[in-house]
Amino acid sequence: MSMNKTEDLDLDLFFDAARKDSLQPDSSLMARVLADADALQPEAPGLPVAARATVRPVSALRQFLSAIGGWSGMVGLTTATMAGLWIGISPPTSLQSVSSYWQTTTEDSYIQQLDSYSMLMLEEEN
Repeated sequence: MSMNKTEDLDLDLFFDAARKDSLQPDSSLMARVLADADALQPEAPGLPVAARATVRPVSALRQFLSAIGGWSGMVGLTTATMAGLWIGISPPTSLQSVSSYWQTTTEDSYIQQLDSYSMLMLEEEN
């Protein structure tokens, strides 16, 4: 989109008018702003300053507790760990039947199926 000369002239007129009409703040406003600034200035140098509080380093236990949600998180993790150990050491009978189901599907059955499939493929080639 190209602008022609009249549009440039119109914009220049607006910019010139904005430069000429610069508003200055009222002297009472400036006095109030400067009074507020003087009130917020720091104390003069040489006056005693309150000592800064020393920051103690945070221990690794505190950092860990903060990361897991405090002592309630620690109690939850401990409970889950103990339950996992208990189930792992002496699993209930219902869990043993499930684990025996997974142990019956051995790789041998997959190999037997693969062998029958490969025999089928060999028969088709002949």
